[in-house]
Amino acid sequence: MKTILTYLMIGVWFSLFCINPVISKSVSDNKPALDSVQKIDHFKGMYKAGDYYFGGQPTLEAINYLKSEGVKLFINLRTENENESFTNTAFNEENLLKKYEINYISIPVSYPDSYNTETLAKFKQALFENENKVFIHCAGGGRVKTFFMAYLIEEKGYTINEAMDLGNQLNYYFPLGLLLEKEINMTLQK
Repeated sequence: MKTILTYLMIGVWFSLFCINPVISKSVSDNKPALDSVQKIDHFKGMYKAGDYYFGGQPTLEAINYLKSEGVKLFINLRTENENESFTNTAFNEENLLKKYEINYISIPVSYPDSYNTETLAKFKQALFENENKVFIHCAGGGRVKTFFMAYLIEEKGYTINEAMDLGNQLNYYFPLGLLLEKEINMTLQK
């Protein structure tokens, strides 16, 4: 009887201290590593975290670079007017990407009208349906940062502060912490 009790205690100890960390690790592995943001020095304002690439409007050189990196989807958050203006002065991004066999999704975001749950749902759906490397861009990166942080919170289980930590590594417009010269610690209310 004493031997059975000893084995039972060993089994309980093993399950508490050995199995739970494995389960916890697999849940947290769903998150891209917070310290994994890399600045891509060849291109102004371009960053990478895991299979995600971020930036402002890409140049032809940047598109070729992203293609060579294996990016299979571009998500463009610029408005239709911004896209039309860019096409008139430079090149048609959507047509070029079709030639490169890279998927293209336009989700026009303008402030404040597009900052809503419907637009975020389109953004999340675009990422959910993609299993490849993705480049997310707008004009300068601010919309990218905001929508990606919301995605991390809603879909990847990040706290708002964890998402902000990653977002702050994307050196795009989000000046509240700079203006206050303080660390921001927020929570979401239901």
